[in-house]
Amino acid sequence: MKIQLERNLKVYPHRLRCVACQHPFYGSRTRVLLRHQHGEIVGDVCTDCLRQGTIHIQKQLKERAIALFKLPAIPDVSPSPQKQALELWELATGNFVIPPFYYWWWQRLLILVATTQDLEVARRGKGNFQSGQSKLPKITFTKEESPFGKDN
Repeated sequence: MKIQLERNLKVYPHRLRCVACQHPFYGSRTRVLLRHQHGEIVGDVCTDCLRQGTIHIQKQLKERAIALFKLPAIPDVSPSPQKQALELWELATGNFVIPPFYYWWWQRLLILVATTQDLEVARRGKGNFQSGQSKLPKITFTKEESPFGKDN
């Protein structure tokens, strides 16, 4: 398991649910994702769980897995609570890789640069749209010509 930062592409704050504690929280410009080693996304992690560290996240995942194991099997639900519990238990008992400080700093810098570039493109696009429009050409007719062809 690894924790990874990504740029949130949604402009407005939206509600997410923490994969560890299941509490809802509002997303920001940066998403903190929990991923499998092969890159598959498990879910978002709230800042509270992230601050408390990987041991806390693993404990939360184990508690959720135990609670799901206790639920009765429901035939029409896919995936079943037991299958979900097994997946959570696997996540909780696996190795966590937390990137070093410089990775977090670099990712946040890249996100800031990307956001700044988006704002600059939007600013230039709007400016070019307003001032970059060419005026419509003026058509003038000489006294001998009529706009509708030959004089009738």
